[in-house]
Parts: sequence; C-alpha cells; structure tokens
Amino acid sequence: MAIANFQQTIWSKKIQLQLDTITSLKNHCDFQFEGDTKNAKEVKILGVTRPTIRTYTPGSSLTREAGTDSAQTLELNQYKYFDFEVEDIDKVQSVPGLIEALTKEATLGLSEEADKYVAGLVNTNISTLASNGQVGTKTDISGVSDGGISLIESGFKKLYENNCKVTDTFYLELNPEWYTILRPEIIELDTNNSELIKKGFVGKYGNALISIENLLYKGTYDGTSSVTLCMLRTSKAIAFCGQINKVEAFRPHDGFQDAVKGLYVFGAKIVRPEQIFVFPIY
Repeated sequence: MAIANFQQTIWSKKIQLQLDTITSLKNHCDFQFEGDTKNAKEVKILGVTRPTIRTYTPGSSLTREAGTDSAQTLELNQYKYFDFEVEDIDKVQSVPGLIEALTKEATLGLSEEADKYVAGLVNTNISTLASNGQVGTKTDISGVSDGGISLIESGFKKLYENNCKVTDTFYLELNPEWYTILRPEIIELDTNNSELIKKGFVGKYGNALISIENLLYKGTYDGTSSVTLCMLRTSKAIAFCGQINKVEAFRPHDGFQDAVKGLYVFGAKIVRPEQIFVFPIY
C-alpha cells in the first residue's frame, strides 16, 4: 500500500503536518494586472514616455513632439500541478483527515513554486540590475559589524535616487541568517509590532517591512561563489498574475480510490527594475 504512516497502530491521532515554508515573495508583488488574465495567455502592460519639459519664451513658437507609449508582456507560462490518490482501504484504516491533510500540503507546495519563480526572476535579471548599480557588493554577512544596516542603507539610497517615494510600500526580504544578525540592531520595535507579526512581518527598518524568506534564490554568483540574493524592493517592482488555482476531487474509474488533483497557472515579470536592490550575501 502507498499509505502507511497514517494507518492507526501506535500512531498519534493528531496528524502532524509539515511546517509551512516561511515565504511570502509572491505576496509582495503587484497584482493589479491579474484581472486582465481571463481567457488570455499573456498580459500586455502598457506605459507611456514622459513628454519633454521645455522652457517657454513668450512670443516664440512651441516645440511639439509626438506622444509615445511602451509595452511589456507578462506571460502566464508556469504550469504546476499535483495528482494523488488514497485507497479506500487506507482511508478506512487511517486517522480521519488524511485526504484533507494531503491536499493542504499539496496546495502549499503549489504556492511555494510561485515564490521560487519570483525569486528566480531576480537572478535571471541580475546582470541588468548590476549594470544599473542595483546590486550590492558580495558580502560575508557573518562578518558585518552593524548587522548589515550599511548595506540596507545603500539599497535605500539607490532606490530613492531612482525616484522611489518614501510613501511607497517597501519590503526587505532577508534569509534567516541575516535577520538574526540584524535583529539586535533594530531591537526597538514600535507598538504596532504585534500587528506586523500577524501579517507575516518580523519588524520594520526605516519604511521597509521586514520578512524572513526561505525561498530566496541561492546559487553561483560571479561564476565562482555561492550566494543568497536578499532584496529590498517596492510592491510595484514585480507584477504577478495567477490565472488558474483549481483543486478537484474525483474517483478514478479503474480502482477503489479517492483522488485529488490541482492545477496552478501563473506568471510574473519584473516590470519596474529600478525599484529593486539586490544584496548577494553568503
């Protein structure tokens, strides 16, 4: 039989679910284009070029230019699914809630795939970001003397230079190691900290909400070393669209099982790269 651990012998009656991966990368994206994805395989994100501002001289002719627009394409090209079955015999002999527990774990897995994709976009675009000065110096985070605050400040400086506003929503996405090093430096938490924790954040630095992320991109950097790409970004930097999030229960015709399958179709794109700053740490 495929299912063994849920059959009642000496097992606890409480189903022990695996801990949810600490992650929220997808949730920090811009979802404003999601409503445009119905019956479409891609979304065209439109923009315009700012008209030139000139000095007016009374009595002189005006200089007129043609208005120009721009477009980016966000493709919904990520297709993730799960499909599992549970024998009737296994279900009868198991603690109640088996299928529900498996379904919950599977849907969490789909959500994590979306977060991994968002993290991977940053690595895919790392060369462009670096050429624009939006990637910090590769840093051994265990050796910093200020918890990494100077690194964070360099990120804020660049984003403000790129015309990000102080009123924008900022996210500071750190791996657990960096957060434990940074925490003593930002120990003074305001009275709203308990509310932040309820929303999945562990505090604020400046006007950035801090979250601990376990699915940030990890891989080679500069062709030699392995790093984790932590980020400071606004909520408008990356657009995310989820098109299908469907879970179905069914009875296969060729057996005595209950089965559940789920499909998740989504896409994401860095639409405002000037609003991201990346910290390669190790």
